[in-house]
Amino acid sequence: MLPAFVSLAFAALAFAALAGDAGKAAEDKPLVFLSEAAHPPYAYWGPKGEMAGFEIDLMNAICARIKRSCLFKHREFERLTPSLLGGKGDAIMSSFEITDERRDKFTLSDPYFRMPILFVARKDALPNALTPEALADHSIGALRDSPYASLAEEHFPKSPLSTYATQIEANLDLAADRVDLVIGDEMSLRDWLKTAPEASCCASAGRVDDPTHIAGEGFAVVMRKGEDALKAKIDGALKEVRADGTYAIIARKYFDFDL
Repeated sequence: MLPAFVSLAFAALAFAALAGDAGKAAEDKPLVFLSEAAHPPYAYWGPKGEMAGFEIDLMNAICARIKRSCLFKHREFERLTPSLLGGKGDAIMSSFEITDERRDKFTLSDPYFRMPILFVARKDALPNALTPEALADHSIGALRDSPYASLAEEHFPKSPLSTYATQIEANLDLAADRVDLVIGDEMSLRDWLKTAPEASCCASAGRVDDPTHIAGEGFAVVMRKGEDALKAKIDGALKEVRADGTYAIIARKYFDFDL
């Protein structure tokens, strides 16, 4: 019969081996990301029935950096957080804005996307600068009750602000020369400039700085509370793909402006 201390030593080694095997098995499993494939260009169904889009490509690049395979599962929007909390996935990557409420309930990654804010003006009246002084007395159109209206009001207090029920109404007033500029998200405004016949009058006047994040902090990967190790890996990989140019290459596939 083995002495008791020898038996205990063998038991400890066996437990360590089992724990190591379990940890390795967990690392070998794909990370399951939940997303609603209904929001191009972020996530949508590709021509072969696969999930595609900016977020899908970006997360695949992140998974490559942390040496884990990714598996994407579609969920309707209202089922995303219940599915995560129910253990049906490891994280959500589905254009979730960073908010204080989400910070309280979940672990959030660093922002992986923040939509730039754009001013558009008539081509014959493009401002020389986008400072409060340069835009004093220039009227601004914005979507009513939007962060863009709040940003215009706070950062350009000397510019008369007109608000509208829809962004297109603001854009039409710009085209009709009833306001001097409109402010909004860059993707929507560039799409209007490219596709709307009345937009031939107008052009980008430049991006608007938002250092206090009035228009939001951006999108984050959402994880269950306490998933600090996974957050650290995703945040580290996100820094890597930004630094080595991978992020910019992916973004250019889906956006016709720099991020």
